[in-house]
Formats: sequence, structure tokens, C-alpha cells
Amino acid sequence: MSWLPCWGVLAGLFIVAAAGAGEASAPPGPPPATLTLGIAQMRLAAELETNRETILRFIRDAAAPGCRLLIFPETSLDSPPQTPTADIDAAVDVIRRAADAADIYVVLGGKYKRTDADRPYERIVVIDPEGRIIHRYDKLWSDARFPSVPGLFYVDGVPCSAILCADRWIRGVEDLPAVAGSQVLIECSNNYANEWLEDLGWYWYVPRALRNNAWVILANTPRDMHGKAGHGHSAVIAPDGRLAAAAGNEADRLLMTTINLAEATRAEALRRRDHPAFRAYWDVGLRILRGEAVEVALPDALKSPAVGVALAAAQMACSRSITENLARIERRVQDARKSGADLVAFPELAVTGADAADIRRADTAALDAALARIRAVARAEGVAVAVGMPLLDGGRRQNGAVVVGPDGNVLTQYAQLVVDRPDLFVAGTSTRAMWFRVKGVPAVVTVGRDALWSEIAELAAVRGAQVHVHLAYDRDATPEGLLRRRQVWANLASFRTFTATVNAADPAGVPEPSLPAGGGSALWEDFRRTRSRGGPQGYAPYSAVRLAEAGRGDQVLCAAHTIAAANPYYRTLTEKTNPQMKAWYDAGARVIDAADPGQEGNVPVLRTRN
Repeated sequence: MSWLPCWGVLAGLFIVAAAGAGEASAPPGPPPATLTLGIAQMRLAAELETNRETILRFIRDAAAPGCRLLIFPETSLDSPPQTPTADIDAAVDVIRRAADAADIYVVLGGKYKRTDADRPYERIVVIDPEGRIIHRYDKLWSDARFPSVPGLFYVDGVPCSAILCADRWIRGVEDLPAVAGSQVLIECSNNYANEWLEDLGWYWYVPRALRNNAWVILANTPRDMHGKAGHGHSAVIAPDGRLAAAAGNEADRLLMTTINLAEATRAEALRRRDHPAFRAYWDVGLRILRGEAVEVALPDALKSPAVGVALAAAQMACSRSITENLARIERRVQDARKSGADLVAFPELAVTGADAADIRRADTAALDAALARIRAVARAEGVAVAVGMPLLDGGRRQNGAVVVGPDGNVLTQYAQLVVDRPDLFVAGTSTRAMWFRVKGVPAVVTVGRDALWSEIAELAAVRGAQVHVHLAYDRDATPEGLLRRRQVWANLASFRTFTATVNAADPAGVPEPSLPAGGGSALWEDFRRTRSRGGPQGYAPYSAVRLAEAGRGDQVLCAAHTIAAANPYYRTLTEKTNPQMKAWYDAGARVIDAADPGQEGNVPVLRTRN
């Protein structure tokens, strides 16, 4: 082991303000097959010295059983605002020496100041087993002082990345590193108690693991931090979404586990990266991550009339008989009209059910006749209808959604972009097809596994969508499946939209039932997150709120919202908290409302600044 002895050298390193500066290259040789890591669920004290000593104790305790990587929460090295910068540097100097002595990597969160007169801010430093700082990252959320994008660092050759708390809402911090190669996505947080929703659990972290097929690590502070109640729940989430290790709200707990790096295939991240509809978008993000300056022309944001919109989610049990399914659809449209709905959404594959044999048997004549009946009932009831059904185009079968207006005209036919049954369906390639309007309000429809790729929902919001209708037929009807579905949907609904997520009901009581399903449809809002609009599930200031949620059986949910003139998401997030990634969001706004790949207008016009 070696040591850089002078804390004055440390100060020079630690003062560098650019997030991600000082990234280390991967060392030669293959990375290990496994990695033993620890999470220090550390209770914060008011004094710098107390926090420093707690950190040192955790390093000693973790090193003894063979921990290679020790991760601390945000703010772990906390101190009063008036603390001199030199004192903070000296504390980090001691921690570096301890990492060197223990031969361990340390991901350390703490408050820092560039000068004694500076306003404190949150920072992460990564210290290697020789006591060197190999990565620095300053929190971006609501702080324009730090315009860079944090990149990757390496632990024994394993590519890793880090998130600081609220920066989880910035996709350039959350997902872009995984697309760039990170197998271990670390979040260091200092969350409030009301950020933990018991029936959603780790709802930011499980979808992050699933849509990247990477390990996700949460290091969070527990209760009793400066008199504010934290929630703890530090955890290790496997690339398949399972909970590999987790804490409760215990104070000063060391959580340790060994992860298998072969599981972090990043298969879904690479699939997202290479999808023809989104390749140009990810290319721009990766260029910015490499330090390139990119400009993209942003299309004009879509506007809305200030109008009330009522959505209905028709959670319907599906039969193997198209005739029976159409009869149920007609009755549910009539029920939705009586509830005052402007649009009623049905599950994925509501027309045929989800059984592969029934889907293959549905020919063009049967599907055309089904659509004619749906158009007729929409016109008769004066209600817009979004329904899931197969689409046939020549020899291609696609998992589709058809949206019919209240006059019976077809507003759009959309083919699922993210196919999860490739033996049955060919993936769609057109993002333009997801768009329609309800009462003049820009809206999008998505199907099934599209929900996991939350960039689709986010970029639609950037473009101006204010209503999102998602159709599902989730065949996992277990309690674990219900939780995972809620977690994915909570992400989907978190972009200032009025959202309907509709799943098929349990078909057990239906003659000729189709495949199993578990219901759980919900209507969500993400406009205000205030107590007065909290809905039946209560106040949730850091999550989309469920206005209504179904059980397992047949049920029609209905809720209404008054839509503003524009979706504020882009202005709220990118312009204030993530200006360095503006070109990336602008590129996304172009690809999310574009023609098929290869046609004019699909690929952003990119220019590199001199």
C-alpha cells in the first residue's frame, strides 16, 4: 500500500468542483467474479468529529470480515455550516489513511465547501485501497454551481457509478452510466421518513435494477438525524429485481453481502441503447458524458387547453373468446360514460386475451370486425376508448393499442416498442404512433413492457404529454408480482402527467378464462403532490400519488383532473437542475415524436460546438 501523505495535497484534490473529475481508468487484468460490499447505515451527528469517528469505526468493522467496498450515505461526514474548509479536509485526510490501512474502497458522502465563505453542498468522493481519491461528484439537484455530469469509477476493475439522493430524478445520473458500462449503481441518500411508502417499498431501486440489469445499492441514513426522522432501508437489489440484502430503520448498522458480478449483464440497458427509436437519444447522452459539447434543436412544446379530463381504467377479466371480450368492453364503455369519463382504457390484449393460441388464431377479418364494434360503441356513448389488441401488418403481428375518439374515428394505432413475447410479436419502431389527444390535451399510450423503459414516459412529458395511458396484461398474479408492477408504475407516473395504468383482472370466474392476471389497476397524478390532493393512499410528496386503485377483480376506476396549458416537467427539471444535459433532453423530445427510423425527422440534427 502507498500513501499521499499531505492533507494539503488532499485539499487540492478535494476542492476540484467538477463532478466526476478525477475518474480512474480500469486497472489491467480481468475484474473479480464477486465483490463483497458493505453499507454503513449511519446515524448522523451534529459535530464533524463525531461523524468522522463513526466513519472510522465502520471502516475498521467492515475490513475485518473481508469487505472490499464500503458505502456511506449522503451527508455522512456532516458538520455545522460554519466549519472551516481546512477542518473538513483534515477529516477526509484521516479517512483516507484509514482506507489505506484497511485496504478497502470507500464511497464517502459529506458536506463540503470550496472556501470558508462558500455555501455548503453535498459531495461524494471515492477512495481506493491506497488512500487515493479516484472519483469526485458534487450534487446537481437545485445547484447550478456544478454543471458537469458524473461518470464511472472502478472498483478492482468493476465499473461503478453513484447517485446523490434527489439526483435520482436526473436520468443522466441514474441511467446513463449503466448504458455507458456501470454494473453497480450506487445511491447515497439522506431521505426523509415520508420518502418511504410501505406498500411501494424500494420503488425507485427495483425498476432501476430491472431496466439496466445491474446491481443497485442504496445507502441511506436511519432515524434521528438532526431531529428529523429518516427511514433507513439500505438495500442491495439484484439485476433481476430481487432483494439480495436489506436493513430496516436500525441506527448504525453495517449491512454486508457478496454480489455475483456475472449477473450484472446490463442486457436491458444495452437493449435500450440499441433500440432503433432511441439510439440517437442515447448517442447524444454518451457524447455529453464523454465531455463533448452537443447542440440539438428543441421542437416546440405541445400545448393544452385548460380543461378538465376524466379518465376511466376498465380492469376487465379476459376470456379466450373475442365475442365475450367485446361484450364486456361494450358494457364497460357504458359504465364509464355513466361515470362521466372522457376516455376509458382497457387492458393489453383485451380483445383476444393473452393466450398465444388465441392471439395466433385472430386473423385480419376477426380483428377488423372487433375494431368496428369498438368504434361503434365509442360513437354511441360519446367516449374515447383505448384498447389493447393484436395488430396485423402484412406478415407481421404486433402487440398493439388502438385509441378511438368519441366520434368513433381511430385516433391512433400504436405497436408496442418493448416486446416481451418475441415468439408472438414484432416490435414497433414508431414513437409518433403513441400520440393522440383527448379533449385537445396531448396524450400517449404505451403497452406492457414499455412501462419498464421509463425514459419513454419522461421524454413524452418533455415533449408536452399531460395524459399517459398504459395498458398491461401482467401474467404474474403473485403478491410479489403486484408489488413489482406497482413499483414500475410509480416510476412511469412520475413525470407530471395524469396517468392510467390498466391491468387485466383475475379471469378465474370467467367462462373460458384467458391467462392469469392480478389486477391492481390505478389512476395516478403527479401535478402537485400536496396533502389536499393526496388521494386515498395519503400524502406522498416524493412519489406519484394513486387517486384510485383496483383489487384483483373486474372494476372500473374513474378520476378527473384539470389540465394546465403545459407540462412543467421540462422547465422544472432540466432548466433548473440539469442544464448540462439540455441537449440530451432536446434530442429525446425529437425522437419521442418522430417518424419510423430512416425517415426524415427521426434523427436529431446534431452539431458539435467549436
